[in-house]
Amino acid sequence: MYQSVAILIFAREVSKESSLKFLSPKNQLANKQIFQNLNILTKQKTRSTQIPVFVSNEFDLDSNASFGQNITSALSTVFDKGFEKVICIGNDCPALKTEHILTSAEALNTSDAVFGPDFRGGTYLIGLSKKAFDNVTFQYLPWQTPELFQSILASFSEKKIQILDQLQDINTFQDLVLYSKERHIVSFLLKFTNSFQVLKFSWINIVIPEVLLFSRSFRGPPIFGF
Repeated sequence: MYQSVAILIFAREVSKESSLKFLSPKNQLANKQIFQNLNILTKQKTRSTQIPVFVSNEFDLDSNASFGQNITSALSTVFDKGFEKVICIGNDCPALKTEHILTSAEALNTSDAVFGPDFRGGTYLIGLSKKAFDNVTFQYLPWQTPELFQSILASFSEKKIQILDQLQDINTFQDLVLYSKERHIVSFLLKFTNSFQVLKFSWINIVIPEVLLFSRSFRGPPIFGF
């Protein structure tokens, strides 16, 4: 069913990501640890699909290139490996489920593209068939702006596309605190911040088997112990 499909996790190196986004505003080590563990969570979700997975920071991307140029280059690299369909996701949407990825893979059997919109005007998932991928147009989309999703829709207006549920991503500490999805995961991540001591939420101490399962796989400094 998912033949010739690959997943691309497009994410910066942890040190770079943690220097640009501050999910733990008072503790850089905690901030870095959160991103390391968001990467682990993302890889766990993708691994369970049994679809081949590639990570962009393992590619030889140009550190001086724009976001659009690098995501286009990463997608081109995966297509060049012989895959006909690529599902691209980031590491900052805890609400993203394995099922969203599998639904996207299935959608690409009959559609040119599939998109998952976030609440900022961007996307948390982009699925593309090789025939629908125009690397020139793609790299010049208004990446990292609130106009991205509408620009994508305009660019693919003559293609057959499918739209997934709108999900919330995380870019700031405030996003993390107010996150309305996957609270058991987010509350767990908050334990790595200095601010965790003063946060009072009714859901903060929820413990479910999924979190316990995750905790067996995570390694970090003893004070963070993910």
